[in-house]
Amino acid sequence: METQLKAVDQPVKLLQLTALGEAGEVVKIHKGHISTINADEVLVAMEAAPIHISDILMITGRYGIKPSFPAVLGAEGIGRVIAIGSSVNSEWHGKRVVILPYYEQGTWASHIVLPLKNIVQVSESADATQLAQMTINAMTAYLSLREYAKLMPGDWIGQTAANSAVGQYVIGFAKMAGMKTLNIVRRKEAGEFVSGLGGDAVVVIGEYLEEQIEKILDGKQLSLVLDTVGGQLVGQIAKFLKSRSAIVGYSSESGQTPAIAPFDLFYRRLSYHGFWVIDWFKTTPKTEIDTVIYQLNEMLDTGKLSATVGGTYSIDQYKEAFASAMKGGRPGKIFFTFNQSTL
Repeated sequence: METQLKAVDQPVKLLQLTALGEAGEVVKIHKGHISTINADEVLVAMEAAPIHISDILMITGRYGIKPSFPAVLGAEGIGRVIAIGSSVNSEWHGKRVVILPYYEQGTWASHIVLPLKNIVQVSESADATQLAQMTINAMTAYLSLREYAKLMPGDWIGQTAANSAVGQYVIGFAKMAGMKTLNIVRRKEAGEFVSGLGGDAVVVIGEYLEEQIEKILDGKQLSLVLDTVGGQLVGQIAKFLKSRSAIVGYSSESGQTPAIAPFDLFYRRLSYHGFWVIDWFKTTPKTEIDTVIYQLNEMLDTGKLSATVGGTYSIDQYKEAFASAMKGGRPGKIFFTFNQSTL
């Protein structure tokens, strides 16, 4: 009879959510021990895991997932398989893998145990921080461009918060496909950053936003708009969409309902779609998930696709990491990186 539990001996350090509130106050560091894994599970030593705005929203109780306490934290990341369950093929031992964002295990940890279905093998050579944010940020950009419009070379894509990680990936995908990006940002410095990444046109939010967009497009129209801000801004950009085109909202930094004029919705048949990448993972066959991740992995590995890293912190520096992640104008996403020798 096959043994269902395999003994391991692994100390672990992780972050736990003890209540809803401010991250620096309600998140606590916890030291524990992993002693067994189930037959279909693997033990992964983590390399890196990002801090997303969605993580902060969950900590404060404003996300689509409501945790039970104490809750593990961190949706995605990258690590290496260091032990396998009795029914897992031995080839998995030692493999570098990304953790799929099912919120079934927390990636803000030195080690995690998870079922084989929740990981995908990735390359050895790609940078850990790039791979660690692949399943949420890069996937959101990729699917938003793929699922809601039949885009062609020369088409214009409009996006808000273009300096974000998702925005950077959108610019990368667009350049590879011969499309152009109209990039909306809040600050001049962010606009200069986006221009340096290859954004075709940059508009800083201000009194003459629509006039600036009209001048840039010069009679052309947008084929798709991607939005993470919400509020009145969405409606201003929607005016420049082709009839029967789509707006895809994947977050709402303003917390305001997207305000799109009835004229645009009714008579020009514009459509608004809410997109949540976590739902895509939960409703998509694993074979398709694997295929898309392999494609993104290759782009990251060859340098065709990337997003700026704003800083890395050890798990012990979690309060400093949260402060950096919530700081406006930071140059890129903040990551936890893990050094097992410090446990």
